[in-house]
Amino acid sequence: MDSTGRHMLAVTLAVVAAVALIVTLKLPGLFIALLVAGAMWLFASARPDASEHAALRTSINLSADDIRDVIAEFDAFCNSQNTDAIADRTLHRPALLDLDCTDPTIEAFRYELNGAKRFLSRLDIRVYRTDIETDELESLLRVTDDRATELRETWLAARRAALSLGTHYKD
Repeated sequence: MDSTGRHMLAVTLAVVAAVALIVTLKLPGLFIALLVAGAMWLFASARPDASEHAALRTSINLSADDIRDVIAEFDAFCNSQNTDAIADRTLHRPALLDLDCTDPTIEAFRYELNGAKRFLSRLDIRVYRTDIETDELESLLRVTDDRATELRETWLAARRAALSLGTHYKD
């Protein structure tokens, strides 16, 4: 049962209890029903899911950091002035920088990379909404984990493919 169903069940039970109190106890039942309704409102507004939401948000941020790590690795590959990085991108894996390279593995990585950047640009807005439900956060966590895993796998596969292509991949 999702959180909307639980809320509807709680409201229904509260209304039934209030009607039963008012019918059986008349005026004292009305006062008791008002006290119960006030207590339920306090419990509902206390957001008992707050600690679970915090844990889910932390997990989502960790998965998003995994995505950012791969993006940073690719940026370092492209832009680093380190001699090893320069040698890697010019002598061993130049196909990774070539936008016209038609290798399907490298194209898949570029597709995943662009999708991951778009995903990260929208993620914080969705994660930190005040009206977000627990199941929405769980879904976002699954999607973020899947994207992080897929991006990491395609990055490693693209590096292997570019290395196997070498410098004469256009021939």
